[in-house]
Amino acid sequence: MKIAIVEDDINMRKSLTLALKSEGYDVVEFRHALDALKKLDDSVDIIISDITMPKMDGIEFVKKLDGKYEVIMITGNATLNKAIEALRLGVKDFLTKPFEIEDLIESIERKRKVKEKTKGKKAEFKVEFTVNDENTLKVLEIAKKVAPTMANVMLLGESGVGKEEFAKFIHQNSGRKEFVAVNMSAIPENLIESELFGYEKGAFTDATQNKPGLFELAQGGTIFLDEIGEMPYNLQAKLLRVLQEREFYRLGGTKPIKLDVRIISATNQNIDEMIKNNKFREDLYYRLNTIPINIPPLRERKNDIIPIAENILNKTVNEYGFENKTLSDDAKKTLLEYDWPGNIRELINVIERAVILSESDIIEKKDLILI
Repeated sequence: MKIAIVEDDINMRKSLTLALKSEGYDVVEFRHALDALKKLDDSVDIIISDITMPKMDGIEFVKKLDGKYEVIMITGNATLNKAIEALRLGVKDFLTKPFEIEDLIESIERKRKVKEKTKGKKAEFKVEFTVNDENTLKVLEIAKKVAPTMANVMLLGESGVGKEEFAKFIHQNSGRKEFVAVNMSAIPENLIESELFGYEKGAFTDATQNKPGLFELAQGGTIFLDEIGEMPYNLQAKLLRVLQEREFYRLGGTKPIKLDVRIISATNQNIDEMIKNNKFREDLYYRLNTIPINIPPLRERKNDIIPIAENILNKTVNEYGFENKTLSDDAKKTLLEYDWPGNIRELINVIERAVILSESDIIEKKDLILI
C-alpha cells in the first residue's frame, strides 16, 4: 500500500515516513499541497495531510482532490469548524497532534480493509440510481435517449447534484468501452495540456518517456470533462480544434492520433456569463452543448431524499461491518426539511457521519450534523 504524506513540518513528515516505512508501507513525501497536486498519481492509495499548511491549506487541498483519494487529516490546532468542514468533504479520519502512531496505523488498516473488500467491483461498472422524484425521472429519460448516440452532452447543475453519476449512466447505456473522468479544476494549469493529450519523450525537460494522455486512454469510450469552465482560455482553442478535426497530437508529437471518443462535459458555472466576460469560447460552448441536460438540485427532488439516504446508509453499514441501522421518523423529517446546499454530496457525508458516529442502531435527529 502506497501512502503520501503532505506535511510542511519537516520533523513531523520525516518521523511519520520512518514510522510507516518500518511498518512495511511504501511512502512518498510532499512539503505542501501544491507540490502534491503536481505529482500525485494513481499509485497512491491513501493521503495523510496536515490541515494548516502554507500556500494551500488541507481543506482546500481536499476540495481539489475531489474524492479521488482516501484522506486522513492531521492537525495540531483542530477547531470544530475545521473538523466539520473536513467531514463534510468526505474525510472520515481526523487525528489531532500529538497522536499515537498506532492510531494512525489503525486508520490506515481500516481503509485498507475497505479497499480490499471493494476491490474489483469498479470493473463491473454498474451505475444504480435511486429515483422516486418526477423531476429526476424526466432527466433520466433524456439521458437514456441520448446515450446510444455520439452527440456531445453538457451536464448543468449545482455542485454535488451527481453530474458524474449521470455521465456514467449515459456511458453505461452507450455501448462504448472505457470511461475516463477528468476534473479540470484539480489539474494544475501548466499540466492540463500534457494530461489531456499526452507527450512524446523529449517534449520538455522531465519528459523521459512517451506518455499517452487522457483522450488517448479514452479511445473507443467516453471522456467526462468535469468543471469544464475551469479550462484555461488558451487551451479551449486547442480542444475546439480537436473536436472539429477529430484528431490530436501529443505534445512534441508529429503524428496525428484519430479521435474516437464521446465527450460529456459538466459545469456548475454560468457559461453564458463566462462567454460575455471572455472567459469561455462561444464556439467551443456550442460544440460541447449539443445536448444540454439540467440536473435539478436535491431541494427540488424531495421524493428522492429518503430513498437516497437509506441507500447510502445501507452501503455504509455493509462497508464498515456495522449492525443494521435505520433512520428514525424525526431524522427523516429533518432530512426532508433541510435545504441541502451541498446536494447529494452533502447528503452522502451527513449519512456516513451519522452511521459511523451514532451509538445506537437507530439514527436520531441529534446524530445528523447539518451545516
